[in-house]
Order: sequence, then C-alpha cells, then structure tokens
Amino acid sequence: MKRAFSQIRKYWLANLIAFIVSLLVFAGIFCAVFFTREVRNIIAAIDGSAVGTVVVLSLGLLMWLAHLGTFDLFAFGFKQMGSMLFAKDPKKEGYYHDYREDRMAKRSNSAYVFVSIIAAGLLCAISILVLQIIYNSLI
Repeated sequence: MKRAFSQIRKYWLANLIAFIVSLLVFAGIFCAVFFTREVRNIIAAIDGSAVGTVVVLSLGLLMWLAHLGTFDLFAFGFKQMGSMLFAKDPKKEGYYHDYREDRMAKRSNSAYVFVSIIAAGLLCAISILVLQIIYNSLI
C-alpha cells in the first residue's frame, strides 16, 4: 500500500489531470443528457448524473482491472505477434521478451491513475445523492 501512495505522490500531476478530465467527461455527459431532454427538470438532472457517473466509474474500474493484470495476456500476445510479423530479425533486435518481466516492468512504472478516476466517479455519485435529496424535499 505504501508503494501505491508513493507512486500517486510521485505522479501527482498525471493523477490531477486524470481527475479533472474525468470530471469534464462527467460534465459533458451530464450536459448531453440534460439538454437533449424535452423537459428540463430535476429528473433530467438526476438521469444525466447517473449516466455520467456510470461512465466515469466503469472507466476507472476497467483501468483498475487492467492494472491488476486481467488483460495482460491479450496485450502481450498481440505485442509479440506484431513483433514477429514486422521485425526484420527479432532475435537480433531483442523483440522477444519474457511475459513476467514485461508485465512487472509495466506495473513498476504505474502512476495508479485509476485511483483518481474512481475518486472522481465517487464524487459524481455524491452529486446524484444530493440531487435525489433535493428532489425528495420538493415533493
């Protein structure tokens, strides 16, 4: 856990940018859903928030699954296939890598950006709760 926090602090700018971009994606989806409705009311705002939150949270969770290594076999296979197809002399140019070494090197340089995206998704989920409380108090 300490390694994750040290990587997050090390790549604070990348995490901040990912957080801001996630909120902008949420705002764009919210506006797209809200302003395409014929009647703009609190229900349309709740719907826009829900769709935006689902998109941001699912992106963050998919990035977390990718970091855990769920899709590594596919990525490594396509990388090796591409190096075999397009390399002139693969053994000479060093295109063949060990699967474990390749993936461990990738994870050691990770910025843990998915944490900031999941945090932005949770912040968006709070907006749904606030809008729902406002709606229930108006009824």
